[in-house]
Amino acid sequence: MLGGLLLPLAWGSLFLTISVFMAKPQNNTSDKPAGLWADLQSFDAITRFSIFLVVAMAGVVVFDQYFYWSTIPDYSFGYLVPMFAAYVVYDRWPKISAYLRGDNDEAKGKTDNPLAWFFNVCFALGLLASLLVFLMGALIRAGQGPSNQGSLAIAMGFGGIVIGFAYLIGQNDAKGRDYDLKHRLTFTLWFLFPAWVWLISAPMVMYLDSTVKLYLLEWVTIIVYHVFDFLGFSLVREGNVLLMPKGKVGVADACSGIRSLTGCIFAGTFLASVFLDKFWKKVLLFVAACVLAFIMNIFRSLFLTGWAYHYGAGAIDEEVPMIGMSVHDIAGFSVLGLTVVFLLALLPIFTITFEDEDEEHGDDNPLPDPEAATH
Repeated sequence: MLGGLLLPLAWGSLFLTISVFMAKPQNNTSDKPAGLWADLQSFDAITRFSIFLVVAMAGVVVFDQYFYWSTIPDYSFGYLVPMFAAYVVYDRWPKISAYLRGDNDEAKGKTDNPLAWFFNVCFALGLLASLLVFLMGALIRAGQGPSNQGSLAIAMGFGGIVIGFAYLIGQNDAKGRDYDLKHRLTFTLWFLFPAWVWLISAPMVMYLDSTVKLYLLEWVTIIVYHVFDFLGFSLVREGNVLLMPKGKVGVADACSGIRSLTGCIFAGTFLASVFLDKFWKKVLLFVAACVLAFIMNIFRSLFLTGWAYHYGAGAIDEEVPMIGMSVHDIAGFSVLGLTVVFLLALLPIFTITFEDEDEEHGDDNPLPDPEAATH
């Protein structure tokens, strides 16, 4: 358990260090004094209330999901989620505060068109539904303790509440001037990562979780068996069990790759949210994270099967001296770390900006693209 806690914290420190060094300095465009408290005082009462309410609800989400982070190794990366979500908000705070204060005078427009009215109704209903779902999850948590259904309801409700409040408080600035629909949606999309990242830091509902694990287990076992068979090794497959001369190895849930998949999805979404400015780039990095997680888990399974084939089936569970973890766990964390390194290596490719793209979008929009990074 100690290794499961220290390794996520180590990778988290690496992420934040890279983020700080890659970040570009931001200038305060307002004539008001810089600082979080000064910014909060400049907002209207509804905005301040919404912010404090969301922070309190985030505390409920952390309290609920802490059980999974501390007891299930696959979700030990969850310790990083509050820190990374807070960092994304901190990273975008100059844009958020400037929007709410009304520093950009060109971003005002009429909001009485039918499309804006339609979105207003949709977001209002979504916010109400999210509040009810969050309350239902909280009641399940209070009555039954930690449960997949309750945690999913709390996480989903919280995500909808954050998005709903963002759209609500983005209607006008502190000076009472309205924003048009385009800028309200842009402002709302800045909160996508802090709102929905909690869905991957707690287990899915039991049926979905079991289905995903079984699907991944089957493919991992099939691929490992065919690779060893192609290389001429004597191996027999019986379901998710591989029979070899020195014993048999069962491809357990931990070998399904669910830990790598959830951890890499978290890492990919964080890196995309902070460093990438275009939506298609974010989606592409997310897909790359999923593909890398699966491929690297195959290599991990091949290594462990080869280790068991040579040293015996029980060798993969033996504790390595001076490290305090088994070969199985070392291979798992190493693969997760290598996958994250590969994702970091892809960032310079995704951040390439073409000259024509700059000329086309450089000065047209008074506010950045949706979910755009500030770097």
